[in-house]
Amino acid sequence: NREWKDHPRRQGHEEEPSRRDARRRKERYENQSPGSGAVEGLRPADDRMRSLKGWTISTTHGGGAWEVAEKKKVIITTLLHFLDPIHFQPDCIYSRSGPTCLMRKLIPCFISVLFLVPALGQAQTKFPSLPSQVLSNYEPKTPKEVTPELMAKRAQRFLAGLSDDLRKQAALPFDSAEKARWTNVPPRGEQGGVRMGDLNKKQLQQACDLLATVLSPQGYFKVRGIPLADDRLLKNGQRRPGFGAEDFWLAIFGDPSSESPWALQFDGHHLALNLTFHGDQMSLSPSFIGTQPRGFKLGDQVIEPMLTKDEAAFALLSSLSKNQKVEATQGPKRGRLVAGAGRDGRIPNPVGVSTKNFNKKQIAALMAAIKLYVGDLPKAQSAKRMKELKAQANNMTFGWWGPMKEDGDFSYRIQGPSLIIEYGGQDLGGDPHDHLHSMYRDPTNEYGKRILGK
Repeated sequence: NREWKDHPRRQGHEEEPSRRDARRRKERYENQSPGSGAVEGLRPADDRMRSLKGWTISTTHGGGAWEVAEKKKVIITTLLHFLDPIHFQPDCIYSRSGPTCLMRKLIPCFISVLFLVPALGQAQTKFPSLPSQVLSNYEPKTPKEVTPELMAKRAQRFLAGLSDDLRKQAALPFDSAEKARWTNVPPRGEQGGVRMGDLNKKQLQQACDLLATVLSPQGYFKVRGIPLADDRLLKNGQRRPGFGAEDFWLAIFGDPSSESPWALQFDGHHLALNLTFHGDQMSLSPSFIGTQPRGFKLGDQVIEPMLTKDEAAFALLSSLSKNQKVEATQGPKRGRLVAGAGRDGRIPNPVGVSTKNFNKKQIAALMAAIKLYVGDLPKAQSAKRMKELKAQANNMTFGWWGPMKEDGDFSYRIQGPSLIIEYGGQDLGGDPHDHLHSMYRDPTNEYGKRILGK
């Protein structure tokens, strides 16, 4: 009261209480001495910036002191000012009624933050392309049971969601020569199929739903991770023809059906997936799986598209006797893949140790290594294929190139009557452990030849 009696504006009239209180708060804040928290010549917002040094402001009101830790205070004031810039007054937190005033502000603020923080987090995350964003964040609709009808339905839905022009690119005749034109090198020109970078968000999500249906979780993990790994080869996230998630192509050959044969191809740098469908039968041959880099962080996860392929093979090598290891070894240095892109129909000479005399433990290690490739198929089709290969388990060979060390620069080949598996690192990039190639083939069922009765 004494302060108001001496105030120069009290000349013949009383000020409106609400305006008076606002003015008094403003004057009290602006007239604070440097020792009580104000810095001469700075506006309140500038004064709050001083809190970054960790200072504490102590202000006195009515003989009582209320100290607020400046670091916490700036977070609160900044948040309140951001959410309510018109009505928020910083002095609210200094006044005697500060806690009550603060709670009135914080309750709606905290409710708003629940909705704002996730949105702001996504807005601040930068993706080099829309395909990268969708592959990073979208969780495909995966059914409990995968049937031929569902696989065909997902393919039909994907095609139906495309424009006429894009559908012409994606839908190709079943016997199209485009099937054999896949490559694992960065594509430079137009490829068969529709480019992922030409699809909108909904179309990309439907493509993910399709891939997650025709593959197992293991398989989808690879075909999702490889394009995202390729994004790491972009320079400052800028467009680089042939690289990145936007430069992968998806093609469907024939009319998707639960009875008639059709096929799907998804390819780009380090990936060439060739699937053929006929009823409940499927072929995964030929398929190239590679990655560079070996692993990368996606949120809190570390993604390794080819996780344990080398570890499983080394476990198989370690299960061998000394003499068997000698037979398996084909050279002191890592070898090259011989059944890769452009080599359809080529069957290399079997090399390495024969599995004819493998014991149960060695057979189990062999099948575990094979499962990392065949397991990309849906559960039912994978089980059927693994049963076929287990019947051939004593008629295979296992070859090893390079040092017999778990972290060594090695390559290997597993070969049987209906199987060729190859794996090896690459020199390009400087670290062969960070640039990996692998190949899966069934020479008797290339592009579904056997399940089509050819």
